[in-house]
Amino acid sequence: MKMVLAEKNSENARNGRRSRGPSPNGHVQADSTSEDESTVPVDKIRVGRDYQAVCPELQPESQRKPELLADRALLVWSPTEAIPESKLEDYIVLAKDKYGYNGEQALGMLFWHKHDLERAMLDLANFTPFPDEWSVEDKVLFEQAFHYQIRA
Repeated sequence: MKMVLAEKNSENARNGRRSRGPSPNGHVQADSTSEDESTVPVDKIRVGRDYQAVCPELQPESQRKPELLADRALLVWSPTEAIPESKLEDYIVLAKDKYGYNGEQALGMLFWHKHDLERAMLDLANFTPFPDEWSVEDKVLFEQAFHYQIRA
């Protein structure tokens, strides 16, 4: 068996132990196995060229392909002048009172039917809206997880 000695002035040597190498972002992280576990590493704001984000070049609109992006918002409502305000309010009241929809869900159904009130009203009965309110159990679980996350 052959033994190899490490250099005393090596960047990887620290108190006789090997320190962590660079993290995925290229910066050295504090050693988590310090002898004194009660000391908290001091976070610093890093300033300078080495710590700047690399931004991609701006693409002209003609070269952009939004359909290839994974995270795209889904439009669920777009107002129209074709429906009088009073009829729109009546539709929302019907969707809420008779079928249990909230306002956003009712408008989403109307938008799905391209602002055709009659088709949207007929389709309200075909779908069960997802409840917008949390159960007591869901609220308790959320509070517990939230408080646990704050302490961690």
